[in-house]
Amino acid sequence: MMVEENDNLMSAKKLELPPVVKVSDLAGLLDQPVTEVIHHLLKSGVLATINDNIDFETAAIVADDFGFEAVAISKGSNGVEVDEEEGETKERPPIVIVMGHVDHGKTSLLDYIRKTKVAEKESGGITQRISSYQINYKGKIITLLDTPGHEAFSAIRAQGAKVTDVMILVVAAEEGIKPQTVEAIQLAAAANLPMVVAATKIDKPGANLERIKQQLSEHNLLAEAWGGKIPLIGVSSKTGEGVDELLELVMLTSEMAELRARFTGRARGIIIEVGHDSKVGQLATVIIKAGKLAVGDNFVAGGIYGKVKALQDYNGKRIKEAGPSMPVRVVGFSGVPAVGDMLCVVEDEKKARTLASESRVSQVRRVTSTQASFSDLVNKFKAQKIKNLNVVIKADTQGSLQAIHSQLEHIRTDRGNIISIIGEGAGAISESDVLLAQGSGGALVVGFKVSVLPGAAQMAAKDNIQILTYDIIYELTDDLSKLLVESLELERVESKEGEGKVLKVFKTTAQNKIVGIKVQKGEARKDYLMRIYRGDTIVGEGKIKLIKFMADEVEAASKGDFGFSVDINPKIKEGDKVEFVKVSFNKAKLI
Repeated sequence: MMVEENDNLMSAKKLELPPVVKVSDLAGLLDQPVTEVIHHLLKSGVLATINDNIDFETAAIVADDFGFEAVAISKGSNGVEVDEEEGETKERPPIVIVMGHVDHGKTSLLDYIRKTKVAEKESGGITQRISSYQINYKGKIITLLDTPGHEAFSAIRAQGAKVTDVMILVVAAEEGIKPQTVEAIQLAAAANLPMVVAATKIDKPGANLERIKQQLSEHNLLAEAWGGKIPLIGVSSKTGEGVDELLELVMLTSEMAELRARFTGRARGIIIEVGHDSKVGQLATVIIKAGKLAVGDNFVAGGIYGKVKALQDYNGKRIKEAGPSMPVRVVGFSGVPAVGDMLCVVEDEKKARTLASESRVSQVRRVTSTQASFSDLVNKFKAQKIKNLNVVIKADTQGSLQAIHSQLEHIRTDRGNIISIIGEGAGAISESDVLLAQGSGGALVVGFKVSVLPGAAQMAAKDNIQILTYDIIYELTDDLSKLLVESLELERVESKEGEGKVLKVFKTTAQNKIVGIKVQKGEARKDYLMRIYRGDTIVGEGKIKLIKFMADEVEAASKGDFGFSVDINPKIKEGDKVEFVKVSFNKAKLI
């Protein structure tokens, strides 16, 4: 289904796509020949045939190539693709993510807002903490998302799902902006999230809001007090100072966004964390985006299907159903889903199994061109005749980044070649990282425990920029070390093995010469290089093809008269001096 949006200046085409679509169906929706769609899939690193299924992310990249903006949809009970099921939309609670540097008071602020801490042991036998909460502020519900790590939010955003509506950026007033604060700022910018800055610990000595305003300006964030658009509120988790004002700003920001959702029909939600409980098995925390999720519903989430066996709210209380913006712990997954996957309720278990299977097929057939084979990378960098291996590094946290940086800066070959980090940062791999690599002559983009944004993957495929991702640091460093060594040209090493004198020239052609030589010192062997001197001048050189002693062919010649067949162009004369040179080509070595 295609929808057009018109304004005075342009017409932007939107293409509604399901979570999984057949290649032939996609071609029909794009009004393009199937062969052309398959060609574009190959360019994006996906090997698929006319009857294969591909996931939404892959289809969206191809759609973009043809000038369409892909919009995710779910499938109704009759199999007809619709944007959402029929149902009136209503105002929904805002979903607010709270982020900041470790020990800057994020947890204390949340505890104060909620007035109570989460129980260590939840009811219903599930003992794991849920990191999303809901509060009632002046009759309005607010969902607070306290991500266990910024990598969780990166994974969600990388799937193209805008889970949150507002970010509260927590900065300690006495310490100012720190590395993880910068990570949060980058994430907000990438997701285009409205931001409210909460300067915590204002009751402590050394609190300095002006310094925070200055530091924010260094990251292109101008506080309202300085004429910008970023609200900055000083708060204290001990006294409660500024907390009401902070929540008022959050509500005002969300009201301006006019957040609405469908509260009836089949649910759609985003998985924000996964876990396992010894009593109930695999589970996941889901934030409902639309519809109603209820116990007994069949669902699919990526390549995993399931049936809701139990629902639990953020207080650990078992509930029967959950609606939009509500965080809920779901029990009943057939396997381990991925953070960022869309959970969609379907009509029955058969449909859930089918969709999950199709999604797995799509994932298996994906041959990501950005994750090139090692041999391809070696050949590429050999052709470029690199001296140093240039890389852009992205990691899940600033701590991981520092650990990787420290290890890479100690990698060096015996020729002085190094791994040169031309750019680094925390968060998912984005288009800007690919652009930086491209501008540096085709550097590698290397990620540690991070996702690759769809736009970055598409750009990398088009520009032939390689992206490598890892979950283990030593595998990352080992691969880059090996790549550096293997990509360097072999070093030619010569060693003089013997000397001699030309006695007679028996046969000569333009390239091949047969000569008699007295070996006076050392030895000569087949495949050694014969270097001819006339006086002190080198006449020429060529490889020894054959050595004969009398009528017999031998492998080596030492002290005596021998016949040599040699590939050499210049003329050889009696009396010319000869050097026998062993030539080897050595790889670089790590030191």
